[in-house]
Amino acid sequence: MEVFTRLFGSLLLFVYHCFDRVVISGYLSGLSRPGQVAHFFHDVVGEPVIDKTVLSRRTNEYRDWVEAFARNQDVPIE
Repeated sequence: MEVFTRLFGSLLLFVYHCFDRVVISGYLSGLSRPGQVAHFFHDVVGEPVIDKTVLSRRTNEYRDWVEAFARNQDVPIE
């Protein structure tokens, strides 16, 4: 992989468009059904009501984490 990256790295671009498919299906398969999402927010996170505010806050926290990770790893975000 290192040789491939060295040879073709300037031609590669990492684009992350599908949070739901890549992360949920691949890593968080337990959140692939609505009931499991409700359980996560109610019982794990402690949110009594799942509304736009709760989901927006979670989205913003995740976005901030991704941006910090990219910044710390010197990965450009486009």
